[in-house]
Amino acid sequence: MPDIAAYRPAAHAALAAFGLAGACPEPVGKSENVVFRATGPDGTAYALRLHRPGYHPLAALESERLLTAHLAAQGLIVPTGRRTTSGAWYARVATPDPEASRLAGLTLWHPGETLHSLIGDDRGPATWDWFERAGALLAALHSATAIWSPPAGFIRHRLDADGLVGEAPFWGRFWELPCLTAEERHMLTGARDRVAARLADLADPLVLIHADAHPANILVSAGQFGLIDFDDCAWGWPVFDMAVSLWSASSDPQFSALRSRFLAGYAARRAVPDGVFAQLDLFLLVRSLMLIGWFDSRPELTGEAAEWKPRLIAKVLKGIEDLKRTSS
Repeated sequence: MPDIAAYRPAAHAALAAFGLAGACPEPVGKSENVVFRATGPDGTAYALRLHRPGYHPLAALESERLLTAHLAAQGLIVPTGRRTTSGAWYARVATPDPEASRLAGLTLWHPGETLHSLIGDDRGPATWDWFERAGALLAALHSATAIWSPPAGFIRHRLDADGLVGEAPFWGRFWELPCLTAEERHMLTGARDRVAARLADLADPLVLIHADAHPANILVSAGQFGLIDFDDCAWGWPVFDMAVSLWSASSDPQFSALRSRFLAGYAARRAVPDGVFAQLDLFLLVRSLMLIGWFDSRPELTGEAAEWKPRLIAKVLKGIEDLKRTSS
């Protein structure tokens, strides 16, 4: 990707489309999406996102806006969109990408800090209160989506068995990547088969989940917890959402205590699914598998496989052993 400064003309064009022609776009970050911050004439701050090409069609991005509007109406702190001067949720602007353009969306900028910025990589007892609150946040999210009937035309991808470990999973065919050794391919193929068999036994209904609620996407704003970055929101199992939040702590020696606090927070707001411990072991493994595909497909963000593969392979091996234990 070009440097973020190369996207300034696109940011100015997008802000003009949203009726903020005089606002100055301030670079925030460039990963899969390019993000700027801008302040309107009335002092309202916004996040401008230039969405990566080819990830979501316009209808799926518009559906995200409908979902977050519902969640905001239910009292959750989430990104809420601003429409363009023509009434659309998104504007297409020229960019320096090979695709030559991106869809731009604008949301309110909620003040605060991410949970990751507050706790870093620490997962010790001092962080468990935070994770208990994160559990309550996901319970509120799932309660809000479980009662919602999306309107006709609502489109988001599905993280069901096919979307996670099918022939064309959403994050790629992780078990046959060129960076893998023959032994690793064999191990990952076996893990995929094991996961598919377990998913086939799940009777819990799919609901709309965040699907990327790790600590860097949990916002702490004026003492309240919220969620940002709904780019991956999808139809999925609630425990998958939990596993994403807990994944970074899953190798910690005190993980069971942290997990208990997280589940206590969830249970205070919504009943935990039956067999939640076994499901967590299943979806923690799924998260490790999908991250292998995600890392491999984004070398400009993640570096060469030698930098990330050993850690993820070790997480998969641990996940397989944990899943065997809960299966016995």
